[in-house]
Amino acid sequence: MRKETPRHYAPRALIWSELTRRELEAARDAGALVLIPTGSIEQHGDHLPVETDALLSTAIAELAAARMRDTPVIVAPSVAFGFAPHHLSWPGTISLRLETYLAMLRDIARSVLDAGFPRAIFVNGHGGNSAPLRALTGQMICDDEPVGMVDYFAPSQPDWVALLQGGLARAGHACEQETALLLAVTGEETATGIAGRASGLEPRLIQPWIAPGYPDDPVTEAGAGWAAIFHADDCGYYGDPGAATASTGAAILEVTVEKLARFLEGFARAPLRCGVARDPARPGIAPPTVAPKRGAE
Repeated sequence: MRKETPRHYAPRALIWSELTRRELEAARDAGALVLIPTGSIEQHGDHLPVETDALLSTAIAELAAARMRDTPVIVAPSVAFGFAPHHLSWPGTISLRLETYLAMLRDIARSVLDAGFPRAIFVNGHGGNSAPLRALTGQMICDDEPVGMVDYFAPSQPDWVALLQGGLARAGHACEQETALLLAVTGEETATGIAGRASGLEPRLIQPWIAPGYPDDPVTEAGAGWAAIFHADDCGYYGDPGAATASTGAAILEVTVEKLARFLEGFARAPLRCGVARDPARPGIAPPTVAPKRGAE
């Protein structure tokens, strides 16, 4: 384990913010796929830092980029602030309004495309950003702006869920998965503090939107929607962070990075439809960053 948490998790050649304009011009000319990490600054209980979502999306995007062998790729500066009004009962949370968040993301993505990069994708680490990102990218794709999104944990979800040791076998908030990943990607001093604070925490296995003492959760049962509001009387987490270990974190990190890198390779070369194309002889196809595999249509 490193003594200090690293500033970046990939070589300089893959980090947008460390390159010169000439180097970025060369990356553009090579057709690089641009990853845009998105997270949030919000309360994560008393055991994890408020930068958890931003840190994890950035670290995992950079680690995945470093593992991609057949695709030129650049990782843009991370978007640390997100859509998190459901955490505002606690200090430390900095949330953007929905309209502000969407406008900012659109401007960032358009700047990437306007620079000549053929395709971009948001790599997201905060659940509250998922729905806004899906709506935004849906609109941009139909406007002939080839920008996608993926939650970093989604391609590998069946694999990492099977590695969990605690009482909640799914993603939560400041949960076993996030706590274990922080133990894996941070330096020794930070990880030791996290482990000490998480030790002994009781599992919290019902969603925070249910008031204490109420036995049922019709929202989760039906797959319906309700904000995961963490009020001032709340423990601040949903899941079983006390079960997290460094070894579990290392295993979750490996499968998460591997499956994300594999997805991004496929995303880069897929001939994805884009724009509005009413002429059947001229379908709209977003330019891939690398040539599609033989036989792809």
